[in-house]
Amino acid sequence: MDNNVGKRIKYYRLQRGMSQEQLALQAEINPAFLGHLERGLKSPTMTTLDKIVNALGLSYSEFFDDSTDASDTEGKRFYMDMIVNSAKRLPDDKLKIAADIMLKLTELAD
Repeated sequence: MDNNVGKRIKYYRLQRGMSQEQLALQAEINPAFLGHLERGLKSPTMTTLDKIVNALGLSYSEFFDDSTDASDTEGKRFYMDMIVNSAKRLPDDKLKIAADIMLKLTELAD
């Protein structure tokens, strides 16, 4: 069974820093079923996929974007996307703190 959809669900869930339980709760589906979807053991109905995509805060065009390598949850781009998506959710005062931390981290890496 092709697991492209399951890999995409897992990719975007991890990118948003969500556990399977958190996503399942927001999507109103069973957490064990979500695990089966991510591993490719089950395929979602359109209704279920719609709930998941909405819970992830994505459009279908974003979810199925061909430029996203959903199998790469360890690569640099994945982590860069995770940082950007996390920063977008921060209020302005916390965003400045996060930026200061990132600057300090890059100084330590030099």
